[in-house]
Parts: sequence; C-alpha cells; structure tokens
Amino acid sequence: MARVLLVEDDRDVRESLVEVLEAEGHSVVQARNAREGLEQLARPGAPAVVLLDMRLPGMDGGGFLGALRALPDADRFRVILMSADRSVNSLREEPGVVAVLNKPFDFPELLALLTQHGP
Repeated sequence: MARVLLVEDDRDVRESLVEVLEAEGHSVVQARNAREGLEQLARPGAPAVVLLDMRLPGMDGGGFLGALRALPDADRFRVILMSADRSVNSLREEPGVVAVLNKPFDFPELLALLTQHGP
C-alpha cells in the first residue's frame, strides 16, 4: 500500500480522506497547508505520493509545485492534484503531476490512482 502525504486545508475533507485511505491500508501523513507539506517532504522517509489540494491558504498548490520542483530529489515525488476548479486540468502536464482529481471526486478513482502511482 502507498504512503501518502495529504495536503488539504479543509479539516472535514482531510479527515474523510484519511479515514478512507487508512481503511484501505494506506499510510497517511497530513499537512494543513503547503508550508507544512513541504516540511513533511524534507523529512527522511517522506511519502513519494502527494495528494495536493490546489486552493490552500498562503502558498497555493501552484506555489507548492514550484517549491517541490526545487527539491534535489523532486523527481521521486508523484503528485495527484485535487480541486473543484476545472482549470487545474491544464496542470496535468506539469513535472511531477501524475493525475488531477476534480472535486467532488469518487473514492474508487482515488484508490485506483494510488494503486497505479504508489510504490
């Protein structure tokens, strides 16, 4: 099962995702904003799969992606973007982005993506 970093500011969404992912056997590290997410990725053994909400307070998902690309081991991370804004589909070709999930999304699609892109 995948080890996942979940970067999501909405507590209810974050808790729901954690509940579903952990029930499926995934290990979830949580971050409430981009800064916390980047701090998690700097730690040894950081998850390689990132579920990233694009609308975050302070630094948004685009800023997170830019900071992620600046990391020395950036190519090991696989990012799944999450957003209700359909315009983020244009970011599908950004380095490191493996998928875009439009909110509201269905959990089977998310779980299939984790199976496909997880370790």
